Amino acid sequence: MKQMVLRFFFYIWGAILGTALLVIVLTISFDPLPPGYVPVEAVFTPMQAAAREAFLVEGRAGVENLLLQDKSLSDHFSLVDASGVNCLGNDLIGIVQSGACLKLEGDASKFVALRQVVPFVMPMLIGAAISLVIALVLAHRFVRPIQRLGDSLTALSQGDLTRRIGQALVRSEPAIADVGRAFDLAASTLQELTESRSRLFHDISHEIRSPLARLQVEIALLRQNPARLEAMLPRMDADIARTDHLVGEILMLARLERGGAFAIKPVAIDLIDLLDPILRDFDLEGQARGVRLLYTGPDRQELICDPELLHRAFDNIIRNALRYSPDDGTVDFLVTQRAGRVDFAISDIGPGIDPAQISNIFQAFVRDDVGGGAGLGLAIAENAVRLHGGKIWANNRVGGGLTINCSLPLAPHTNSNGIVYSKPWLGCRPVMIDSPPCATCVNRNHK
Repeated sequence: MKQMVLRFFFYIWGAILGTALLVIVLTISFDPLPPGYVPVEAVFTPMQAAAREAFLVEGRAGVENLLLQDKSLSDHFSLVDASGVNCLGNDLIGIVQSGACLKLEGDASKFVALRQVVPFVMPMLIGAAISLVIALVLAHRFVRPIQRLGDSLTALSQGDLTRRIGQALVRSEPAIADVGRAFDLAASTLQELTESRSRLFHDISHEIRSPLARLQVEIALLRQNPARLEAMLPRMDADIARTDHLVGEILMLARLERGGAFAIKPVAIDLIDLLDPILRDFDLEGQARGVRLLYTGPDRQELICDPELLHRAFDNIIRNALRYSPDDGTVDFLVTQRAGRVDFAISDIGPGIDPAQISNIFQAFVRDDVGGGAGLGLAIAENAVRLHGGKIWANNRVGGGLTINCSLPLAPHTNSNGIVYSKPWLGCRPVMIDSPPCATCVNRNHK
């Protein structure tokens, strides 16, 4: 810290002093005579005349009095007698004898040099003192936020994810303040990712441990009483299926969250064909509790998408609505089309969700204690919709319940894989460039 301050200080102070010295040198070079300078010849001639007149009137004492009246004159002029004795004791003045007469002379070179330098001495000293203070203040102003940023980065690398510096740098230079805000954003994101990862590991271990623990208990009971095998097999199969399903959901979510590393497989389909098996399963499972699903939408909807991925998404959304619906309740499924997009709204009449938590329901393992489940369904749905270029959001219904809204774009004409989709849609699989068209139509409505 001190070394950096000193370096900044000497850089700034040196620049200021160097500039000042350069100005002085240029000033003397191009204007050698300082302001108010009187040429030496203009001083000598009148001085010689005044000395001659004083000598004629009062003699040698008159000349001495003339020089002693002005101290500045006595510093550059002297009175010398014919024998070479300096009457005023000024060693800087040369001695010239001219017969029996007295001759007055001065050192013109020293007189001019002094007159040139003296006007700059005091301003230089004042400027040096002021620039020293300014350089020190500027050095501290620039170095302090850099040092603070360095200390915060060191703390961040050592695991202190709570460190923030944006507020402390708000009064610094705008560029440095921007760096502080960027650091806070990066630290917050890193803290959120770290906490999310820790929570994810905890939830995964908990979800997998529960069925495995039950299997261990069931195996221990079977060892004590093998005759109960037939009665316990269905429960063991259910725990194994639950574990397998959970692992599959976790792997799917991990693939989806990799974003660009996951390649969707778009196919031209009828959306109703995609939804039909999901709605049938809902009817079958909802009958036991008297829950009905009311579908409102077209009988046919063209869409180009990854069928398996969107099937998972809508199956998870609809199952989530069934899980939270009360007995003898209803789930509304609305499908509408607008310019270039198709919108979905799945609404239940369950308890809804805390408004403060509604933005978190699409995160993995976010759930409550009412419906159960692992909390992965909506996270998978959100990633699946995002990979299709769509968006998904939730809001509480007026009067109770939750609505999951989804908006998907209709298919483009081409994509980066070179797939060309038929427009208008004919119910057939996509046709690859330079490949023969399909021979079999897979859509039930295609005649």
